[in-house]
Amino acid sequence: MPVRRTPSFMAASMPPALGRDHLTAVWAELVVEKGSVLFADESARSVTVQAGGTVAIPPRVRHHIEPADDAVFHIQFYK
Repeated sequence: MPVRRTPSFMAASMPPALGRDHLTAVWAELVVEKGSVLFADESARSVTVQAGGTVAIPPRVRHHIEPADDAVFHIQFYK
């Protein structure tokens, strides 16, 4: 069960830091509500997540996202 969730973002409203390599201290999950979002991490894993899909984000793994123009998404954090 998530302990925290970001607001829903669109490409134009997401914090710029999400588009640059960054990491989290806890497990997280990218949840795509509409459109698609490219998720890429330091292990060269790159996946396009479609609406209704999710991708797990391990702690301490550098990653970034690239939302499509029509994307709506949020991030959930776990302990």
